[in-house]
Amino acid sequence: MFHMILLAAGFSSRFGSNKLLYEMDGKPMYRHLFDRLEAIAGEDNLETDLTVVTQYHEIGDALEGRNCFVTYNEDPSRGISSSLITGIQSLQERGVIEDGDYLVFFTADQPYLQKETVEDFLSAVEYMEKGLAAVAVEEKMLNPCAFSTEYIPELLALKGDKGGKQVLRKHEDEIFLFQVDSEEELVDIDRL
Repeated sequence: MFHMILLAAGFSSRFGSNKLLYEMDGKPMYRHLFDRLEAIAGEDNLETDLTVVTQYHEIGDALEGRNCFVTYNEDPSRGISSSLITGIQSLQERGVIEDGDYLVFFTADQPYLQKETVEDFLSAVEYMEKGLAAVAVEEKMLNPCAFSTEYIPELLALKGDKGGKQVLRKHEDEIFLFQVDSEEELVDIDRL
């Protein structure tokens, strides 16, 4: 089972306004990747579910009734680690994590990440049977990143503005890097 966790709780400090709600091609930025992940969560070929971590009630309200679970990061000022931990704890509280599952973290400011890339990444992770994975352009690790359940204690121990890549760097020999040709598809938007 792949537990897809969309991180949509950032402050957008470099962007100048709430980038997640910034209109791009007729919808808020976060919705581009959300819509693709929701479509994947509704398919039968991969066993997936979708959790959205946000601090914004505008996002939570807009996703009510959709094929996802929304959880709120009540203290996002603690950094990216607090959103990862909020997502994991939400899955644990709902009792949906089983040994051998994967937690796959996505950032909501990657509006160009394509559905086919995500599906191919998840299928490759399942096939490679490694405990850690990340999309990459050559040797550069980017998002999304996947962690098997054995790494949950390390993820829960993260502090401050340290994300999952800190865990990946500790175990570089155990990482499967899924190569993507176009870095533009993986860009996260930080500025207008």
